[in-house]
Amino acid sequence: MKKFILIFIFAIGFISCSSNDETKIENSDIIGKWNWISTDGGFAFNIHEKPTTGNTFQLSLMKNYVYSIAQNGNEVESGTYELVMKRSIYSGEMERFIICYAKNQQLQSVVINGITKVYETNKLDISDNNYDGIGSGFVKTE
Repeated sequence: MKKFILIFIFAIGFISCSSNDETKIENSDIIGKWNWISTDGGFAFNIHEKPTTGNTFQLSLMKNYVYSIAQNGNEVESGTYELVMKRSIYSGEMERFIICYAKNQQLQSVVINGITKVYETNKLDISDNNYDGIGSGFVKTE
């Protein structure tokens, strides 16, 4: 009888454990398509890049933690992303940090890994969280 009770308690404990999906950081405010508008920063704030005619980037973040990047309308990168909490060098507080995992990370103009903030529901900033680092700004299209 004691074994039965112990097995029953163990089974209830096992069933009541939460899945990994429930521990994921909320991503509803970043889901959508985001057009890159600028990248700024660097040593003495010397980097200032903006899209030029014929050279645009669009970051798509999906609900299922998948992302893709299109350059001039053609997908150049895709993979999964994760949101974690990390101490920001800017505020000293724990903030949401996006990490994009891709097979092929060749982007040089656009920051896609870093402290993530959404402003006015249609503006997204991703800053690499490094001293003299850089950050990219995006505007939501969808």
